[in-house]
Amino acid sequence: MTWIERTTNRATRDRARKERATAKRGTSPELAARYEALFEQLTRAHCVRYQRINWPEIAESGLVEPAVKADALERKARRALANYNPGVIDSLFGLGAERRRTLAEKVLAAAKKDAELFAKAKRNAQVHNLDVQLAAGVVALDFACIEAALQTHFPADDLRPALEGVAIDMSPSGKLVVHVDMLELDALPDESVGLGEGGRAVHALITPTARHEFHLANVCSAILRVAVEVMSVVPIESIEVLGRCVPATAKGPADPQPIMYVRISHQALSAMDLRRMEPVSTVTAMGGRINWDIGRGFAPIQIEDLALAAPRQPPQAEPLAAPA
Repeated sequence: MTWIERTTNRATRDRARKERATAKRGTSPELAARYEALFEQLTRAHCVRYQRINWPEIAESGLVEPAVKADALERKARRALANYNPGVIDSLFGLGAERRRTLAEKVLAAAKKDAELFAKAKRNAQVHNLDVQLAAGVVALDFACIEAALQTHFPADDLRPALEGVAIDMSPSGKLVVHVDMLELDALPDESVGLGEGGRAVHALITPTARHEFHLANVCSAILRVAVEVMSVVPIESIEVLGRCVPATAKGPADPQPIMYVRISHQALSAMDLRRMEPVSTVTAMGGRINWDIGRGFAPIQIEDLALAAPRQPPQAEPLAAPA
């Protein structure tokens, strides 16, 4: 995001908080479920299974065509409509017209389902064929091929609630650096929603220290998940991940500052089940560099000694643009 976009978003969130402060709180139990789902998105994004793409196997498999017929379900539904003959009961109670109308609706529903299945099969075939074309380049660590593969396989929509953007670069020596723009503290929820007596939703303010802990868990979880997704695609032994964020104390235009650095290896990810692990302790065990305090939250870290490559900004593209 540009600083103008960030400033606009902060103003929008501030206005929403002021409006919420004077509004009547809802008590629907669904509110608690929605908050729980949001909490999971923000702090448990890393809870996925790590598995690498087998590029040599994909290269050997060759190009494919969609394996789903474009009108299989519709033809079946049309046969059922064409073969319908009113039985004794239908004829006795005059149900023939209603039965035909129901069968005709099933034809339309089947046609819609056929279109969805064929579109999915076509998309899968396109992804596979693109992978076949990129396989040799990805194995050779060609940066353009790596970018194209990540554009296809990176789950942008799933991660959009947990972070702002992702950019990658590779040094001449082959070191892959992943830059992750994290959510600002201001973008995290400032109140929780739980279930009280009678199953009604109960709203409670999140204390400043609890929000700092929330932010820490969010940053660690998002960084781990990005590492998993990148290393699932790129056959490299390790990557360096740098988390950046606009400081909470920043006034006016401000660029994201480095707040967390960690080197993550294929060996480490293969040896653990992230689905069972807490994000903060995991990043700490990996030797993450961080400057965080429960009273003030994140502060910038020093990275001059790391010699990290700067991220390249893709032309006319959002950092987290979803695959076409």
